[in-house]
Amino acid sequence: MDFEGHGRLNMTRTSVRGQKKSAVKHVTNGKLYKRVTLKDIAQLLSVTVATVSKALRDSSDISPETKRLVRKLSDELGYRPNLLAKSLINNKSKMLGVLVPDLRISFFSEAVRGMYEEAEKKGYECVFLVHNELETKERQKLEFLYDIHADGILLNAAGGSKYNYPLITRMAQEGIRFVCWDRSLKGVGFKSVKIDDVEASYQLTSKLIKEGRKRILFLGPHTGIPLLRDRFNGYKIALKENGLPYRPELVIQSFRSIDDSYNKILSLFSQKLEFDAVVSIGGWITYGAGKAILKMNKSIPNDVAIGEFGDNDIVYKLGVPFYTVVQQPVEIGKGATDMLIKMIETGEPDEKFDDIIIESEIVERRVLTTRC
Repeated sequence: MDFEGHGRLNMTRTSVRGQKKSAVKHVTNGKLYKRVTLKDIAQLLSVTVATVSKALRDSSDISPETKRLVRKLSDELGYRPNLLAKSLINNKSKMLGVLVPDLRISFFSEAVRGMYEEAEKKGYECVFLVHNELETKERQKLEFLYDIHADGILLNAAGGSKYNYPLITRMAQEGIRFVCWDRSLKGVGFKSVKIDDVEASYQLTSKLIKEGRKRILFLGPHTGIPLLRDRFNGYKIALKENGLPYRPELVIQSFRSIDDSYNKILSLFSQKLEFDAVVSIGGWITYGAGKAILKMNKSIPNDVAIGEFGDNDIVYKLGVPFYTVVQQPVEIGKGATDMLIKMIETGEPDEKFDDIIIESEIVERRVLTTRC
């Protein structure tokens, strides 16, 4: 039996109508709607806030009639629980933060889709935040997730510096769980879900070598982010194992910009630097390079073959065949989310979990033609 007593509830049935009309009239006549709180419902029903809270949680010490009245009125007024306040009480928000480098790139957007699907299946919501490879912006996003009491964070860290290591370490020490996706984070002990970038780059470069390519250009940044260093190392290992010399002049630093890679490839042609294949670290860079190669009236793949990681959606626009590393972004997203939720719900330390390597595959993408 609830502790408010039947007398007060009987009075409530006759008096609440007038009070509710007054409250609703006050809200609807204004330009702004006041969010309905437990206190508002309690005042209209002449019960305590504790009784309303227990009724909405279906507590056994509240009578069925009180529960019915509370639920009916909360529905009519459009009451929604304050999830942040609830998370403070339960120490669980059911929210996962996701840090994404750049949503323009299809690999990242596909990974995000996998995260969303897996989180929803397990009763969690994702908060997606983009840092654009800027450590200062990443810090802002991390602090926001800390402030809203996210249970865990799926981290694809910006840059290659340790700028945010102290903040990330402190958040982990305070109980926020982390799983890295696509990129590992050295020195903090977080588990990761990713492909083997060294092996993938090795296989991609070896594929081009087996087709008779001997002057293979490496295009893209190869320092800072561990993933980039791994892809560069795979390229060099493939050259060495296949008896080809490493040529520093065939290593071109280009960042995530179509214009940058386009201009740098045009510059190579003006310098008469010969190359017969390109291994590129990402789709945007590949697209810019491909445009420059075609601009110089070179054939792809006859004169220059292309092998790339990542963003097939934009590379298809070149209208030429190319090799790509299929990285299974949806599986990376789902695997990272599943691991993070298991960490949160079991409370077991990171040491109880293993890194996950998702199998990648080298695939030739051909131009699709339609018959008239």
